[in-house]
Order: sequence, then C-alpha cells, then structure tokens
Amino acid sequence: MGKLIISIVALSLLAPPAFSQSTESNASLPVEATADNLQVNSQENSAVFSGNAKVIQGILNLTANTITVFFEEEAKNISSVDALGSVKFTNGTETAEASSANFNVATQTILFTGNVILRQAQTVLTGNQLTYNITTGRSKMTGNVKTIYKPN
Repeated sequence: MGKLIISIVALSLLAPPAFSQSTESNASLPVEATADNLQVNSQENSAVFSGNAKVIQGILNLTANTITVFFEEEAKNISSVDALGSVKFTNGTETAEASSANFNVATQTILFTGNVILRQAQTVLTGNQLTYNITTGRSKMTGNVKTIYKPN
C-alpha cells in the first residue's frame, strides 16, 4: 500500500515541470489521480494506472490510456514516469499531445514521441519527437517539424 501512496505523490512530479514558469504555485496543491485500474508490481518496482488514467493538480492535467510510475530500490525515489496511449499534458495555456511520453527524474526531461502536437497561444508545432528540459526550460522538436502561426 505504501507504493500506492508513493505513486500518487510521484505523479505530482509531473505537475511542476509544465511548459511555462507560472506553474510553481501548483506544486503545493493536492494531486488527484484516477484510473479504471491500478496494479502495483513490487518485483518490478512499478505502479500502473490504466484505463482513462488522469492526474490533476491545479490547472495541470495529464491524461493517457496508461500511466506507469517506476521506483528506485525500496520505493524511496521515483526514477521515471511513462504515459502511453493518447497522451495529453496541459498547464492551462499550453498543451502537448503525443502517442507516448517519458519523464526522467534524473535528467529532468520529458520526452514526447509519436505524432507530437504542441499548442502555444497562436502557434501549433507538430513533429515526431519533443524533448523538454524542465530545469533549463529548453525544448527541441524533431522529425517532420511543421509550425503553424495564426495571427490575431
């Protein structure tokens, strides 16, 4: 049961690293995680939220078919979080959609892959892969990149 609590807290790690800097206040808000199913695998140090998996913290919202939290030994720290199938991450003003996403805690990067769409204000970017570094705020879109700007 301890891993369940840790996995819910782990999912809150996705919240602060939103695309803009204005989300710091969300870190202290409660985290709500819902899914049709939850499976904890102690031998693999993982917890899998499946079926309409959703994590909400303030204005931050992550949805996917499946969200898996991976732990280091003894479940003391989270090593990574995977989101698979119809991934959508939004911070209220920006939205990233992809087939899958991986948040690496050690490198503080989120890697979105597969039919990536990033919507920011009047700009829509599409590509095969988006890498976003939470610490530096830098991002890189690769593979068939297309930008559409819609002026007011």
